[in-house]
Amino acid sequence: MASNLSARLRRLESCILLLAEMHGRLQYLQPTVQSLITSLAAQQRFEELPFLRECAQLMRGGRDFASSWRVALKKQIVTLGKEEAAIIGSLGDVLGQSDLESQLAAISLARAQLEQRIDGAREKVSAQSSLYRSIGALGGVAAAIILI
Repeated sequence: MASNLSARLRRLESCILLLAEMHGRLQYLQPTVQSLITSLAAQQRFEELPFLRECAQLMRGGRDFASSWRVALKKQIVTLGKEEAAIIGSLGDVLGQSDLESQLAAISLARAQLEQRIDGAREKVSAQSSLYRSIGALGGVAAAIILI
């Protein structure tokens, strides 16, 4: 359980990095959405976010970005969390569909919302990780005593 909490925290941190990278690239390079997602999916630092590769693959298959983004994120609800996936999923309706300023504003809003979530996740990890480890150790000791 403690490792699951830590892994979720790492994924949320990767999502924040992803949004920062998206913002920068859109602001300065203004790529198409397909080239943006494809280039981000190829980066090793976003390996913990398999929805990027899934989305890029679906778009290469001929799907539009919005539906590819939704389908790819739907598969990640368990690992990201329902609310976090909804925050990131909201970008599917904006990226490539509206003007640059609206896209940048949507990314900034999603990033701010995720940063609030990550603060709560950090607190949860620090509070519950030691609890889960202690329960695991005590369970091991109890099992040893029972076997003796």
